[in-house]
Amino acid sequence: MTRDNVPAPVQPPVPAPVPQQPAVGVGLTAAVAQGAARSITARLVDKFLTNPPDWLRALWHALPRPWK
Repeated sequence: MTRDNVPAPVQPPVPAPVPQQPAVGVGLTAAVAQGAARSITARLVDKFLTNPPDWLRALWHALPRPWK
């Protein structure tokens, strides 16, 4: 057999990676956690903006004003 007659080695095709599907409850859990975080944040903002504690009010008044 001469070199011209030797078939080139053939590599098997590499299969494409299979896309992973998220678990069934993952999106729901993330949505619940995000809603809980928004709820906690909303309550804290409401509490501190409507009736801020004395230390927060003192800190706010101690800060220099950029418009002065």
